[in-house]
Amino acid sequence: MNNEVEREVRNSKNTFELEGNVANINDIYENQNGKKSLRFDLAQNNNGNTQFVPIVLKGDLVNTYGNEIQKGDWISIKGRINTYTKDIERDGKTYKDKAIDILGFEITDRKNNKIYTSDGQVQEITSNKETEMER
Repeated sequence: MNNEVEREVRNSKNTFELEGNVANINDIYENQNGKKSLRFDLAQNNNGNTQFVPIVLKGDLVNTYGNEIQKGDWISIKGRINTYTKDIERDGKTYKDKAIDILGFEITDRKNNKIYTSDGQVQEITSNKETEMER
């Protein structure tokens, strides 16, 4: 994440952080406009019960991380969210529903010692906790 977005994520009350194992990875999907997305579930143990949190990656994050992700990888995901109302059409009727928009996104892949951000940046995690930026 760029410094401004990272600062906003840190200071926002609408932040989230999840950890778990990657499960149920779908193929990278490209829509008619050439925009890519990748859906997978993040398996989390909740008091002995496994819950699956659906995650959708979009944009530069798919380009940098989409081919690296593997089922079983232990990852951390953090970001900032925004809720908004959107229209849902069902059975010929239109309903109002809440939606969540993930504004900033960061994935820490401990197996490969890398941090992937939603703006396409990749950071190497070194043993002394310093990072080097790649593109």
